[in-house]
Amino acid sequence: MALDTSNWTREDLVREAKLQTDAIQRLNVWLRIGYSLVAAGFLLGYWGFYGGGGTVPGVLGVVLLVLGALVSVALKVGTTNAKKNVRNILAAAGVDLDEKDEEASNS
Repeated sequence: MALDTSNWTREDLVREAKLQTDAIQRLNVWLRIGYSLVAAGFLLGYWGFYGGGGTVPGVLGVVLLVLGALVSVALKVGTTNAKKNVRNILAAAGVDLDEKDEEASNS
């Protein structure tokens, strides 16, 4: 069931964009954790298989690397689409983000 936003005011749209932006920022924290899992998994796997750490740390490293990669890909795709959604909401509210970027760089 889709939410009917046809009667939303400009303030409603801007508020929704702000809420979604806050959610994107929280998801970006998890994205960094996913990247960290990839790095830690690679290092642990390399040490386990090539650095003399043993098979168990090597397998654990590979599992962390795969898990971190899956989490990172899912969150990156999700946050990228969410950012596009926020841009569309702000465009519907009459806010031009590109104009604001140009004004900030000219100051």
